Amino acid sequence: MSETFGFQSQLWQNDESSRIYSELCNAFYAREIVRLSQLTELKRLQRSLSSLPYYIERAATHIIDGNSPLNLDSQNGSWIAKQAKHCPQTQTKQLSEFYEKSAFVGLIVPVKVFEGDIITVRIDSIDEITEQRLHCNQFGWFDKQGLTAQSSHINLLKPGKATFTAACCGHRWLEHKAYSPRVLSLREMLLAARINWQNFRAPVMARRS
Repeated sequence: MSETFGFQSQLWQNDESSRIYSELCNAFYAREIVRLSQLTELKRLQRSLSSLPYYIERAATHIIDGNSPLNLDSQNGSWIAKQAKHCPQTQTKQLSEFYEKSAFVGLIVPVKVFEGDIITVRIDSIDEITEQRLHCNQFGWFDKQGLTAQSSHINLLKPGKATFTAACCGHRWLEHKAYSPRVLSLREMLLAARINWQNFRAPVMARRS
């Protein structure tokens, strides 16, 4: 059984952090090798393999240095927290006010995704902003009410403890009931490691730059 590790009350010891770092790296390597084995384009595979150690080491380091209140299953490279009975809901007025005032390039955001009958919350980041819209790296353009013209199956949520807990832990809901969680990709774990749980408007990398 994998050990869970609470960050909020734990004071790091060098040997303990080294153990967790090694377990995280091993979990991420195992996960990414499976994903990369499905690539058919040789040049893309070579680029991904050459950069893999850097991104894995960065993800593990930022997780250990972070301030997440969630429990960490270091052997499986996953966050753990109690799942809410229902998926976080979109509150249009609060959402619009937040993104009008607080959106900036680099902000980490939660995105609600409908995949058939299953609802999940994903992690993305803003990489472009116009007067009326903002663009997320993976999910594309949204207006500041959180809606997108590309699909009715995705919408932005407001950053907060409930939405980021669901996103970081891979929580899913089927017919309004809790469903088995999904495993986050390395990219999502990197974004999750940048979340500043004391101030969602100041991602870790932005704060340190």
